[in-house]
Amino acid sequence: VKVPLEPATDADEKSFGSVRSLRFSPDGKQLAFLGTREVVTHGTCSFLGVVDWATKRVSTAVAVKDEPDEGYSNADKVEAAFNGLFTGSLSRNAWSTDGKYVFFDSQVGSRVVWKYVNVSTGAIVSPKYVDGARVAIETVLDRHDSVLGNNFYALVSVSSPTRAPSVYLVSIDTASGKYARSPIAIEVQDEAEGTSPYIKDWQVYSIPTSVSDSQPRRLSVLDFPGQDLLKDLLIPQVSSTAPFEATLLLPTQEPPSSGYPVVLELHGGPHGNAPVMYRGMYEYFAALGFAVVTVNYR
Repeated sequence: VKVPLEPATDADEKSFGSVRSLRFSPDGKQLAFLGTREVVTHGTCSFLGVVDWATKRVSTAVAVKDEPDEGYSNADKVEAAFNGLFTGSLSRNAWSTDGKYVFFDSQVGSRVVWKYVNVSTGAIVSPKYVDGARVAIETVLDRHDSVLGNNFYALVSVSSPTRAPSVYLVSIDTASGKYARSPIAIEVQDEAEGTSPYIKDWQVYSIPTSVSDSQPRRLSVLDFPGQDLLKDLLIPQVSSTAPFEATLLLPTQEPPSSGYPVVLELHGGPHGNAPVMYRGMYEYFAALGFAVVTVNYR
């Protein structure tokens, strides 16, 4: 069934290249969905649309971001940073019980964290994370809203390159995102005790795009025979001067006099993400005495 939609304001998205992950609010009056402006590619930035089911008017709760937050890798900005919606789908219980908020996980550079948005104002709330500014991966496994609606409980999975996934129960004040009560450990791999026997430490570094001695030559995708046939079908090429990230993992053993040998993993981009997660492969490299650098171009 085709349902015609109308943008609520001039600022709302007017054309959808793709729509996915449709989620009705508990009262059935609103429909949230993820969409893209053009054709969908895996890992592309999405917008969050909300349809008033009675009027069929659609508003944009979270717009597509063309540039990341400035300094999002810095310790004082890590928790609040938001670079756009980079997620494959919304959870089944994405809506709050009162229909005011939509919850989502999203990639923020190398990190993967959860946030929620007030659909009427577009204000994004960054909750308190178990590891604070040292957050690497924190995602929601399940959530339950309180009867009064002023706070909620979330079962979250917490992990990092030096800690396998741990599970905590957190109680969050809905309006502020702050803890209503201290987190309760359900199943914990304690990072302080060093659950990784071979990885000593990890850090995420911001790398400016200007590190090259010379600017790379820009190639046109139309530099081939028959290019005129495709020129009206291709979306515009874009680029960014924003820095990218690299994650450094150091082995527990002392470095040799010449320094650690390095394994360089070039995976994260432009349509992929290299998250700062616990991986057995990294343990293996570190056990052999290698430092690991994972470059994330997103």
